[in-house]
Amino acid sequence: MNLLSTYDRFSQAHPAQGALATFRQAGYDYALNKGLPTRKDEDWHYTSVKAISEGAFTSATSSFEPSHETLLQIKARLNSDFTNVVFFNGVLNKTLSAELPAGVVLSEALQYPEQFDDAFDALNGAYLTKALEVSIAKETSVEKPVNFVFFTSNEGGRNLMVHPRIRLEVGARSSVKVLESHYGLQDAVYFVNSVFDLHIADSAKVTYVRVQAESEKAFNIGRTRILVEKNANLESLALATGAALSRHSLDVVLKGPGSNSEILGVYAVRGSQHVDNTSLIDHHVGECNTNQLYKGILDGESKAVFCGKVLIEKGAQKANSAQLNNNLLLSTKVEADSKPCLEIYADDVKAAHGSTVGQLNREELFYLQSRAIPKDKAIPMLSYGFLSEVIYKISDENIQTWLSRHLDEAFSHLSLNR
Repeated sequence: MNLLSTYDRFSQAHPAQGALATFRQAGYDYALNKGLPTRKDEDWHYTSVKAISEGAFTSATSSFEPSHETLLQIKARLNSDFTNVVFFNGVLNKTLSAELPAGVVLSEALQYPEQFDDAFDALNGAYLTKALEVSIAKETSVEKPVNFVFFTSNEGGRNLMVHPRIRLEVGARSSVKVLESHYGLQDAVYFVNSVFDLHIADSAKVTYVRVQAESEKAFNIGRTRILVEKNANLESLALATGAALSRHSLDVVLKGPGSNSEILGVYAVRGSQHVDNTSLIDHHVGECNTNQLYKGILDGESKAVFCGKVLIEKGAQKANSAQLNNNLLLSTKVEADSKPCLEIYADDVKAAHGSTVGQLNREELFYLQSRAIPKDKAIPMLSYGFLSEVIYKISDENIQTWLSRHLDEAFSHLSLNR
């Protein structure tokens, strides 16, 4: 496995002891024996990671400060309305990071999972230098969104791979808005393999947003695991506009009755970009509501994958789940693969799923043209409205504005005036 060829060098540069050493070795053994997934694996049938497995990526063995030009690019990605926690090439940069608000504590994790979900999860563990844990005290309301910003560069002369791992514990009856944002040096080739674990305690309210706006020559594999307890509320949105190849695996487990989860996704890709959103919504108990909506625009020869599974376990009565994936095609050469799935083991539930793949509505386009709006203006208006509907389901206006800025950037590269 080529990605593990630098493991010995990495281990010597970053020696580990105790639980971390055990966890790293377990990750190495799992990844080495399992190997990266192929299209023969059902969960990866529509996505090939051959470009990653054959790539020459090196795990960073030393840290360096960003150059002045890179520093300007990083600062351009920061939002003054957020509390920004910045990582450069996988290392926390205290100079660029803001002080965390009261009630929010950042520390090094001392405990690690006992098993891995797949080879990428294991690879993250094998190359882990420090897992971080963020805890929010119970009955704490964090007003400003907290933004974990990961910026990756190859200006050191190598195509790096970085493996961030963060666990967020939100106390009972607390409220917080958190972003996980991934960016990189323009046209840089690198590989980001992240894991984000989120535990939402009883009656807490969390908004979680993942932004993937990497270099279009980069690779981004991300896994988010969310555990939702009794009467908790979750807003989740994953936005993807960058990377040559990206996949976000989202696992949401509903552990307590009375919870509500809004699970959203937006993607806009072009050229030969490939974006994959794979989700598992597990109704472990009943009397929970989940609504899942993913929308994407494809241009050029790009490809989008949506594989969404809703599992309603035995005894999870009165579970309510809806799932929908819509794709808008701007080219005859694009490909959208959509696979919504329901697996139900209870009889008193409400569950629905569906997907659509098509072009702009001709009647809507004709209506705008009949109101003196030229076609080259009407097409972008309808396309933007198609995606922005999802963004405005997030309740925080500052996050809405921030996501719209990313969408504007992506739209500036699409061929919407044809």
